[in-house]
Amino acid sequence: MSIHKPSVPDIQPHHSKSTLFCRSCEHASPIDGDWIADDSVHRERRLCPRCSAVVVDQPAT
Repeated sequence: MSIHKPSVPDIQPHHSKSTLFCRSCEHASPIDGDWIADDSVHRERRLCPRCSAVVVDQPAT
């Protein structure tokens, strides 16, 4: 009898809970990382530095 273990990569990327992900291009960075702040609106808006997609868009605090 043999035991079958599922194949799992040895190296798995580690992302903290404060990591944002761009759905358009899959860029990942900490919330205080390289995201672009859009100050042209009265909202909390962050844009992806790679593709300019809106990653965060919420009312300003």
